[in-house]
Amino acid sequence: MVLGVALLRFDAHGIEDAIARARADGDCGAVTEAQERVGAGHRIAAAPIAARGDTAVDTCERLETAEARLTAGLEGDQDGLASGFRLLASVLEEDSRNDATAGASLDRFLDGLPTDDACETVRITDWLGDREPGPGRQVLDRSSETADRLAPAALMGCGDALMGTREWAQAESRYQRLLDEYPGDSHEDRARKALRKAVLALQLDEVRELVRGNRYCEAPAKYEGAPARRAGSGRALFLGDGEHPGKLPGAWRTTDEAKAALVVCVGPQDFGSAVRTCPYRSETSGRITDVTFHRISLPVKVYALCTGKRVADRTVQIGGSTCPSLFFTYGVIPSDKYVTPSKSDIRDAFSSVLGR
Repeated sequence: MVLGVALLRFDAHGIEDAIARARADGDCGAVTEAQERVGAGHRIAAAPIAARGDTAVDTCERLETAEARLTAGLEGDQDGLASGFRLLASVLEEDSRNDATAGASLDRFLDGLPTDDACETVRITDWLGDREPGPGRQVLDRSSETADRLAPAALMGCGDALMGTREWAQAESRYQRLLDEYPGDSHEDRARKALRKAVLALQLDEVRELVRGNRYCEAPAKYEGAPARRAGSGRALFLGDGEHPGKLPGAWRTTDEAKAALVVCVGPQDFGSAVRTCPYRSETSGRITDVTFHRISLPVKVYALCTGKRVADRTVQIGGSTCPSLFFTYGVIPSDKYVTPSKSDIRDAFSSVLGR
């Protein structure tokens, strides 16, 4: 009987050694496998050793739970991240012999990074970078190192994804963070170019919103991607009174904000300088009235779209033909009328203000 007890204790020590080696190797599977060799006799003859093995298995089960929570964190569950790390930290705080098994669980989580969703990876690396140091710091700090290593590419990929969904402001912030927080990174040149595209897209969106809301003339904005203003070339986007600008040559005007070099704000027409006065007889009353024909006066403000700055503020006067042999009117004959402009008259009036 004594010999039997001695053999059981000897075997229990062997099992304990196998568990210790498995823990040192970070192999929870081998820990469980070794402890499964413990029978009822071992629990009687070497109860303390068997109990320590049970504790090691229980620890591995807790690490398995921590891994499951961390895996949920890879899929967007930040509560899972926090819970998983708390459980890892508690295991590490209990016994330094848990360093390898806890570290293995952490490494399997880190091996899941980066995720297929770059923006989700950014959220995870942000969380890891902001995590407060605590128990198990030496082991768990590997997560911060991984976050620092993966963050630049994740920020770049997230910015690109946001550009693809036209979320310009969010994309801009990701590119800017990359440049601010990781100067000299290999993604720097590409991030600068992408940042420029995001900024231009934001500017163009603002211009379009102002134009389509009829507010650009009160609050002009710039679009740095607009064609530069050059004499004799460049198209203008006309806002306000569109009757006369609509008769300008097609090469002078555009309705696409992205293609405009100038934005021309045209105010309501009024009588300009007098050109000629002619008498007209009313067919109904026989009364003769002198009618003065005036040029068409249009207040015009011109903005260079690439800067949003005003480059001209003047009144355009459009000439045209006068004193037709007759004209139709309702009621009494008016004493003032506009000239009748031709396309060339309109072109001549606008040519100087547009630099044509």
